[in-house]
Amino acid sequence: MFKPSRKDLGNIFHYVGVVLIALGVCMVVPLVISMAAGEWSAVLDFLVSACVSVGVGNILYFSLHSRGQVTWNQGLVIVALSWLFAMLFAALPIYLSGHYSSFLDACFESMSGLATTGLTLVHDLDHMTYGVNFWRHLIMFLGGQGIVVLVITYFMAGTSTATQMYTGEGRESIMPNVIESSRFIWKVSMAYLVAGTLALGVCLLAEGVAPVRSFFQSSCLFMAGFDTGGFTTQALSVGYYHSLPVELITIVFMLLGMINFAVQYEVWKGRPGELVKNMEVRVLAVSIIVILGLVLAALSLAGAFSSFGAELRRGGYQLISAHSGTGFMTVYGQQLGVRWGDLALLGIIAAMGIGGCACATSGAIKAFRVGVLVKEIKVKTKQALSPASAVIVERFHHIKELTLTEGMARAALFTTVLYLLLYLLGTVVGLLYGYGLTASAFESVSAAGNVGLTTGITGFDMPVLLKVVYIFEMWAGRLEVLAVVAVFAYFLSMLRRGRK
Repeated sequence: MFKPSRKDLGNIFHYVGVVLIALGVCMVVPLVISMAAGEWSAVLDFLVSACVSVGVGNILYFSLHSRGQVTWNQGLVIVALSWLFAMLFAALPIYLSGHYSSFLDACFESMSGLATTGLTLVHDLDHMTYGVNFWRHLIMFLGGQGIVVLVITYFMAGTSTATQMYTGEGRESIMPNVIESSRFIWKVSMAYLVAGTLALGVCLLAEGVAPVRSFFQSSCLFMAGFDTGGFTTQALSVGYYHSLPVELITIVFMLLGMINFAVQYEVWKGRPGELVKNMEVRVLAVSIIVILGLVLAALSLAGAFSSFGAELRRGGYQLISAHSGTGFMTVYGQQLGVRWGDLALLGIIAAMGIGGCACATSGAIKAFRVGVLVKEIKVKTKQALSPASAVIVERFHHIKELTLTEGMARAALFTTVLYLLLYLLGTVVGLLYGYGLTASAFESVSAAGNVGLTTGITGFDMPVLLKVVYIFEMWAGRLEVLAVVAVFAYFLSMLRRGRK
């Protein structure tokens, strides 16, 4: 597989240093917000954290020089390690805020943000400072677009290394040049940020929220909604507002966040028909409709709500939140785990496990892979019913007309199996600690699928091992598992080579 040497580490950590520098620069934004709000303790926390991040990044960048072109294998390792280092340094101001029991809890929070998961271990969220709260949402915004995509966009000029890092983060190229692709993603995201913040800000103003608070919360809600993250500024999540307009607007954010950026590029270029023709979007639409029917039927049987309208509003919102991988909630976690019943939770688990589109901000298996596997089953069935000499060709539309190949099917099956094993890992650990099967599976899929919904297991008082497992699941799930496998294979190869 790999034949790396210790010299390769210089190549890898050179680019990890670039990521840390970029992360430290981003800390200037919450630092300025803290200054404007007069939160001087938070200002000091961000100043120290930014200096540490930029300082360590510069040490890595200047002391470990790049040696030649970055290979695809190295690109995977750079991406995976960049996310781990980003977790550690993004956790510094979070831990210093005093809202977390330990640095491990702060790392859990930062990985949850970067991986756009939304599970949280925070104490007293309702009284957190503006600066730290904004930082939680900003790292979610950065993670949704991809921290490596951020580096490619603004810190790199060459395309060879950029290509390896871009694909290593689970992205597909939208335009011929990956730097142009990453810049398009950021341009679209910033345009949505302005429009979404204004729309939700006006809505909150109409609800009676003070002007500064309304636009602060609306910007945070947008970043968490569009990037399918799930953090909120209030402990009760979106349920805090008890507002149908807020729920409808955030549903729009979530739907935009789960649609492939390549499809959005086609729409922005005046080709909206791609939304109708695209196989991945069709699979997503069918999945939402089928699972919504299952969840509504289950809620009716369980008697969780007093009317169909309430079932549709609560059940539909949680389903979109689950399928998009967002994690916004309009019900209590304990209510979800106790009153909804196992059948409804099974539907939500299925939605979280499938996720949204490829090259979007949502995680999990992705609708594209599900569509490819369904078409492969269709081909195998036709082959079984046809003469041996028959040639079965299956075509579908995804940006352009494609023909299903064995390579596509194998790749989709391989990644799907890795995700299922990841889901199983957290489920087994949850069972070992005495949690029920449904609750354990729900929480594990929520972590590994980068969703953030919870039945009440996730909390600052849960077992340490479970926190570590969920951090691993969030990390591996965000990078579509392969990059994490590459890290372990890479360093195992180095270890084995050192013994020879």
